[in-house]
Amino acid sequence: MNKISVYQLFAITFIFQLGTTVIFGFGGTAGRDAWISQLVSCAIGVLVVLIYLSLMKLNPGLTLVEWFPAQFGRWIGTPIAFLYPLMSLYLVGRIVADIRDMVSTAVLPETPLIVISGVFVIIVAYCVYGGLEIVARMAEMFFPIIIIMFVLEVIFLLSSNVLHLNNALPILEKGWGPIGEVVFPSGITQSYGESIVLAMFWPETKRSDKVMKVTVLTTLMSGMMITCFDLLAILIFGGMFSSFLYPLYTLLSLISIGNFIENLQMFGVLYFLMMALLKSAIHMLSALRGIQKLTNMKSHRKLVIPACAIVLLLGLTMSQNIAEHVYRHHFEILVPYVWVPLLLVLPAILLLVAWLRHLKK
Repeated sequence: MNKISVYQLFAITFIFQLGTTVIFGFGGTAGRDAWISQLVSCAIGVLVVLIYLSLMKLNPGLTLVEWFPAQFGRWIGTPIAFLYPLMSLYLVGRIVADIRDMVSTAVLPETPLIVISGVFVIIVAYCVYGGLEIVARMAEMFFPIIIIMFVLEVIFLLSSNVLHLNNALPILEKGWGPIGEVVFPSGITQSYGESIVLAMFWPETKRSDKVMKVTVLTTLMSGMMITCFDLLAILIFGGMFSSFLYPLYTLLSLISIGNFIENLQMFGVLYFLMMALLKSAIHMLSALRGIQKLTNMKSHRKLVIPACAIVLLLGLTMSQNIAEHVYRHHFEILVPYVWVPLLLVLPAILLLVAWLRHLKK
C-alpha cells in the first residue's frame, strides 16, 4: 500500500477543514463578531483535534474504526465503530445537496438537479475508486491553487475600495452570548470535530511522527483563513453579513478594478467545487475503508457503486430547499444528535478508557 507524504497530509487536512465554509461563511448569527467566534472555535478546535491525536498515540497503527473494538471489545466496539462510516456517507449526501443547490442557483439554473448531482457523484466515485493515492495527489494539486486564489481575492478586494473598518464596530456589541452559541457545539464540530475522519489515514502517512505537528499546524492555519474570510465579509457588508446565504460568494461580485476586473463569482464557484470534491472523496473513502476493515473485505472498490448510489439518493431527497437543508437539518438535527455524540462524547469516553488501560499496563 502506497503511503502519503507529510505535505499531502497537510494539504488534505487544510482543504478538508475549510470545506464548504468558504461559501456559506461561519457564525452568521454572531453578526459583526463572527470572526471572534471563529477564533474561539479554532482555539477549542485544536484541543478537540489533540484528543483525536492522543487516541492515535494510545492506539498505535490502528485506524479510527479499529480504536473502539481495541478498547471496548469486539461486541461493544464494532457496532459503535460502524456509526462513523455511516456518518461519513450521510455527510457526503449533504455535500451533494450543497452542490445541487449552489450550482443550480448560481451557475446552471436551467440544468436538471439530477444531472448536476449525478456528474458530481461520478467524479467522486472515480477519485475514491483510485484510492488514497489519487485523493492525496488531488489535494496536493488543489492546495497551491486555493492559496493563490485567496491572495488574489484579498488583493482585488483591497483595490476595489469596498472594505470599511467601521463595519466591524462595535466589537462585542451584544456581549459573549451570541459568540458562545456559535462556538458550541456547531463551531467546534463543523470544521475541527469532523477531522476525526482523517484518523482513518493517519497510520498511512510516511512519517507517522510528524502527524501530530502537521495536523495541529494545519488546524491553526485553516482557522485563520476562515477568520480572514469572515472578516472580509464583515468589513464589506457590516451587520448585513448574517442575512446572506452565500456571503463569501456574494462579496466577489463587488470586485471592480478599472472596469476591467469585475464580478469574479467564478472564483467562489471554483473554491466551492474543489473543496466539496476533496471533502466528499475523503469522507467517502473513509467510510468505505472503515466498512472494509470492519467486515474484513479485501478491497473497498466493490462498495463504491452502491455507496455512490446511496449518497446520490440522499443528496436529491434529504431536503426540499436550501433553508431546510441548512437551518433545520444541520443546526436542529445533525449538530446536536449526530456530531456532538460521535465527535465529542464518544471520543472523550474512549480517551478515558484508553488512558486508564494504558496506566494499568
